[in-house]
Amino acid sequence: MSAYDETETIGLLYDAALGQAAWSDAGKRLVSAVDGATLSFTAQYELQGSVDLIDMQGVTPEQVALYAAHYFGDDLWRNAAIGRRIIDTAVLGTDLVSDLEWRHSRIYTELSRPHTDVFHGVMVAAGMLPQGGGVFSLGIHRPRLARPFDQGDRDRLQGLLPHIRRAVQIRSRLGGESVRSDASAATLDKLSFGIVHLTAPGRFVAANAAAHRILRDKDGLALGPTGVHAASHASDSRLQEAVLRAACTTAGKDGGDAGSYLRLERPSGLRPYTVVVTPLGLGRPVLLPRSPAVLLIVTDPEAEPRIDASALSALFGLTPAEARLVSLLVTGLSLPEVARRQGIGFETARTHLTRARAKTGTASQTDLIRAVLLALAPTSQASR
Repeated sequence: MSAYDETETIGLLYDAALGQAAWSDAGKRLVSAVDGATLSFTAQYELQGSVDLIDMQGVTPEQVALYAAHYFGDDLWRNAAIGRRIIDTAVLGTDLVSDLEWRHSRIYTELSRPHTDVFHGVMVAAGMLPQGGGVFSLGIHRPRLARPFDQGDRDRLQGLLPHIRRAVQIRSRLGGESVRSDASAATLDKLSFGIVHLTAPGRFVAANAAAHRILRDKDGLALGPTGVHAASHASDSRLQEAVLRAACTTAGKDGGDAGSYLRLERPSGLRPYTVVVTPLGLGRPVLLPRSPAVLLIVTDPEAEPRIDASALSALFGLTPAEARLVSLLVTGLSLPEVARRQGIGFETARTHLTRARAKTGTASQTDLIRAVLLALAPTSQASR
């Protein structure tokens, strides 16, 4: 999966969690990520609670109803994963249940074989949710005559797992399908990051409270008649070019990319803003004059609170030392500056960075920072 595809999938997961896109759109991207045919995505926010059918792909509404009413409890893959407590790990179906056992199961003979012939699977075996000890399960499947999934498919799903888990947590917290635009706006206003929506030509659409404060200060980033602009000509050229490329991606046009990471200098002499410019989901209706097409995530390294290192550990499996280093890098410090601030040698800092990149599946320090901001921006809580 390319960086572009990964960014689009992550963006749609968070859009769906905040009620700004359909979960079916996110489900289709997840299926496409591993070249699957069908998907089952369910959650129980309490261990003995009702089942939330988040999304089902490649099946009819009648088949979904049959699964929910008669076969959910007989799902061998899900039951094996939860029973063996394989937590937060993507696995192949054969790691849980043999092909022979699956072929002779009730769910396969009565539901799968007559309808979809679900046979090969790759899945997030069990994701524990903090509210009430619940679980979610996500399985992507291919029919019996198709190529089985392999470790590459498993690794791709594993790389998306922190974002899938976080999106389900947001869905749980905001009430699932009952999320309303006012609830989404209230959530965004609690962020410690600035969030700005722009149209394809770069015109301002909306911003959360943190972004409004940054734009009002006019210290390196300001809102003008033609959109959001950086203070210096060179910085603004880079910003507008990044917005244009992101808008092309949203519109499905040539010349787009998966997003950019920028540092914008501030006339006051304070440390530069870090800005992620990212598309707002492939295929959005960008022809409408006020339709948002680009998202800016703006971090002020001078503002409190800093990135929560414990959140990075939970999301990406970083050690405390790795998480502390990444939390400082995201605020705009260079690696030598981070090493000095933490009282460690540069080589030690570089080792922490290398391990953090490996755990987040990123190819560079810039990609790491972009991935962290995209993961944390929808849910980071600012202190009051």
